Amino acid sequence: MKQILLIISLLFSSILSFAQLNISTNYRQDGVWNEETSQWDILSTDEGGTLFEFNKELTTFHHTTASISSDYFISKYDYNEEEVKYTMNIKSDVGNEYEMIIDGVNNCVCFFYWRDSKYYLVRHTIKNTWIKEN
Repeated sequence: MKQILLIISLLFSSILSFAQLNISTNYRQDGVWNEETSQWDILSTDEGGTLFEFNKELTTFHHTTASISSDYFISKYDYNEEEVKYTMNIKSDVGNEYEMIIDGVNNCVCFFYWRDSKYYLVRHTIKNTWIKEN
């Protein structure tokens, strides 16, 4: 486990040296926050894979699924080295806004957003990460 955390930490820290981060995923969960139980109610799961391709400046990324591909613009990000976690404010190419977290410890990429007064989660489990040097 320590070796995996070290590898993920090294991968994420190499982004700061302007390499291109790529993340593949193999599991998705959609949920909505339940105020009464203070837990996520899972609405659906899917074992289909997706691909995230970040540009080397970490200002945009392309997300490809089996049915659609979208571009996102990163307006703000923060990296916490101790938690091996990126927290980002992003906007999709159609104007939807999200908070996104790339969590190297819990091995996931999560989108959070509000719609119709409900707080939603889309959580992707990370299958693999790699750095593409340019």
